[in-house]
Amino acid sequence: MSKGGKLVILFLVFLFLVGGGYLYLGGWKKTEFELIPCQPILLAGLEFRGTPGDERLGKVFQQVESFRFESPLHTIYFVEPSGKRDTLHVFVGIEVREGVPEEWIQKRVDCKEAVKASLKMHQWVMPSPENTKQLMSDFASSKGRSLDGIFIDKIIDRDWVEVWAPLKD
Repeated sequence: MSKGGKLVILFLVFLFLVGGGYLYLGGWKKTEFELIPCQPILLAGLEFRGTPGDERLGKVFQQVESFRFESPLHTIYFVEPSGKRDTLHVFVGIEVREGVPEEWIQKRVDCKEAVKASLKMHQWVMPSPENTKQLMSDFASSKGRSLDGIFIDKIIDRDWVEVWAPLKD
């Protein structure tokens, strides 16, 4: 077999492996959107301001995770960075319950109705936050509604995230 033929076969094997990995991780799954009724969401947790590469961010997640048990982890990004050196402002929390440290911040998000996006795929193949937000806004518009501007990531499992966006009254 010629050198060119071997390169073509190697390239095809590479494409097959990449495509198979993408499918295995759930890259073929679509984000599901729906309007849902909701009640005010009361969360307790910690805020972080800094850069995405700051080790303190990991410590904030670890602290909150240690109180998570079976409940989902919630994040609210007030300022999302566009790069590794940009400023980040995020709240990381869980639903309020007994036993959370008293010094934790409590956040209340008023909600009567929301758009919920369900992403059931590995984080490596999930759509970008900007893309998901835009699709949620488009979905709300198609229903004659508009978003309030708050997006709450509800991390249920490594391969399952729900994004809740309350609607304007």
